[in-house]
Amino acid sequence: MYLFYTNEYKRNSEQSRDLLAKSIRKLVEREPRLDVNPEIADLVDEELRRYIADNIELNKNGKPSITGVPDYSISHSENTWAIIFSDAPCGLDIQYNRKTKLEKIAAKFYQEDEQESVNRLGVGEFFRIWSRREALIKAVGGSVFYDAPSTMGKNAVYGDSEWRIYDISIDSEISGGDNAETISSDAHHKKSELLHAAAAVRDDSAFAGTEELQVIRLDV
Repeated sequence: MYLFYTNEYKRNSEQSRDLLAKSIRKLVEREPRLDVNPEIADLVDEELRRYIADNIELNKNGKPSITGVPDYSISHSENTWAIIFSDAPCGLDIQYNRKTKLEKIAAKFYQEDEQESVNRLGVGEFFRIWSRREALIKAVGGSVFYDAPSTMGKNAVYGDSEWRIYDISIDSEISGGDNAETISSDAHHKKSELLHAAAAVRDDSAFAGTEELQVIRLDV
């Protein structure tokens, strides 16, 4: 699996499309094992963006796919944008700590063991679990508010498939003034520790059951 990211995201759809195109190009250069349409490698920037626009589709659950491109999932939070590619259905979510009603939300959507972990460990654990749940749901397609099994273990059964769930480490930087709502449970934590990232990949992936995830920062 490959994950590409940047901390220079301006939070607009045009830049997200440009980052998607840049990530696909980087994937073509780096990973021969993933099934990428070879014609894509010969497309210049504007041609690649046009190809994406013409070949993107949504499944019945709203998950996007692009003809000739491996399964992928995009997530962004504050000024961090990230995408993951895999040979089987996958989902990605990133979350910065921020002010929220932890206990109320956890009681409504989290499984009992997840609630207990949040009650014991606090805000960081809330968003770590949130990112794992959303990654799992996005792998199939749907809303984070859908019912989901516990994500406390390495594996979960969801939507008639078994999934492997990973916590991911991504270097992060929040732009000054962009994070008035962002908090840390410890004032001495580094900003990189505020970001929680998780990925889910279906168990039939060649990458499932391994730690083979390449994390690459994009030049923007």
